[in-house]
Amino acid sequence: MSSTSMNTSATADTTVIAAVIVPDMHTVAAEPEGTPVLAVSAPDVIADATLPLGTLVPTPANEEPTSELGDALADQATVDSSPDALAAQLAHLVESVSVVEELSRQAREAAASDLARYEALLASVDQYRRGVEQSGGLRDQAREALDRAFGQAARAAAEPLVAEAERVLAAFTQLLGAWQEKASGFLRAHPDVELLVAERRAQDEQRRRQEALATRLRRREALLAGVDAALDECVLPEVRRALALFEREFPDEITAIHLRQQRLQQLGRADKDLAARQALLVAAEHQARGDLEAALATLEQVDVHGLSLDVSQDVFGRWCDTCSRLAQTAGACLVRYAPAQGRGLILLKDPTRPHELQVFSSLGMGSDYPQGVTITPLLAEQERRDPSARKRAEAAPDILRRAREFREANAAPVTSWDSFAVAATTAPIHH
Repeated sequence: MSSTSMNTSATADTTVIAAVIVPDMHTVAAEPEGTPVLAVSAPDVIADATLPLGTLVPTPANEEPTSELGDALADQATVDSSPDALAAQLAHLVESVSVVEELSRQAREAAASDLARYEALLASVDQYRRGVEQSGGLRDQAREALDRAFGQAARAAAEPLVAEAERVLAAFTQLLGAWQEKASGFLRAHPDVELLVAERRAQDEQRRRQEALATRLRRREALLAGVDAALDECVLPEVRRALALFEREFPDEITAIHLRQQRLQQLGRADKDLAARQALLVAAEHQARGDLEAALATLEQVDVHGLSLDVSQDVFGRWCDTCSRLAQTAGACLVRYAPAQGRGLILLKDPTRPHELQVFSSLGMGSDYPQGVTITPLLAEQERRDPSARKRAEAAPDILRRAREFREANAAPVTSWDSFAVAATTAPIHH
């Protein structure tokens, strides 16, 4: 068979549809001359829903594709990729999208109408469900009345009530089942209604989430406003309360919490510094009058935790100086134990007892180290039942090892002017 007859036979028995979209519509290969191709318009290609763009229709199963047919398919792609064909395909796509949107709109309107009917069915179901609940409660009350009935007359009157309540409950239960089945059947017959219900539920859920988020944001702003207002007014107890509440409800707001904690610490340090400076002035006045014990008691009451470095050094130095002056009046030997900045113990040292020290004064060490207690790792049986004594015994080896002598205070200046004495004693002393 000749090449011309083979091409004619292939064209007559097999319909070939090829649609090729090239990236560049301005660069299209030239059509080879003399190529036998069955030209098909682009709209006809897209109209076939079973053939996406670029799909080739296979030949029948009982026929073998020929080489001439393959050449025709290759050339068909070049013919259908012309700018006019591509433009027609794009126009058809736009039209098809519009058709899909119109079908979706019509289906949504029909589903909305069916949804109203479905909601009416659900309302009937809810009504009969409430009837079941009420009739069930009445049945239970009738049974309790029968159980409590005393005498034949009372029981004879209660038994028909129980039977009547049972019949009413059974009727409501039957109606409830029938209406539930009717609603389920309606939903199965109208699948678009279920889609619309799911869509509305999703919208309601999204709206609830947005409302909850907005409420949470308003709560956050209100709490932060309260914290900031208390900070501006320097009301530290209110700051701590409001900040603790904010941290409990918004633990992830690390930056906001940290910034306000820093401001709180700064305000607290300023207040503590002011109180410590006032204590230094009072202690200086006591010392100027020669009342060293009152001066020491004033310094021991200072809250040294959280003080600024300069104020902490001033308080610690004045405390050590006062202790040294007191010890000089009695001829005692003192050593100092300072485990942290601004805190420590001043201890009496007895050379005859190398394994114990006696607390002369404490600063910032808490209530476990009152004046006069002995620091030793050895405890009597009665002392072992005291938690403070056990705590001191545990710390005794470290205290005995690290306690050191410190610089003694200079002799108090002799002057007849009290103001000069006060000025001399209020000068900062750093140890």
